[in-house]
Amino acid sequence: MIRTSGIHPDLMPASMDPVTNNHMTYTPRLRMFNAPWQRWAWAALPLVSMSVLAFLPFVFAWKRGVVPPRVPGVYTLGSAIVFGFAVVQPDVNVLFAVCVWALMLTAVVHVLLLDRPKGYAK
Repeated sequence: MIRTSGIHPDLMPASMDPVTNNHMTYTPRLRMFNAPWQRWAWAALPLVSMSVLAFLPFVFAWKRGVVPPRVPGVYTLGSAIVFGFAVVQPDVNVLFAVCVWALMLTAVVHVLLLDRPKGYAK
């Protein structure tokens, strides 16, 4: 990463964050989080909602151009299945609970990895 000033790269607005895409031009890197605390707030959403709202961070990430459209589609499908089972409340085995926990933990880790902090350039 090219340091343009004394500002830490994670605290720079996206418009000041140059990422090279070829030899002589720069385009701003697409960002999911504007502040470091937002990563943890978004990551808590799947756990707090028991994965029913796990799709929400990925819809925002897709709208910001960070992930392709299939990512929020997969999480929306998983959240819809969990919500459907919560409404209908059929007799389910332990496999369903394991799948719900897997969806929640995968969503949390995926949100944390969306916009990883970059190290300083030397």
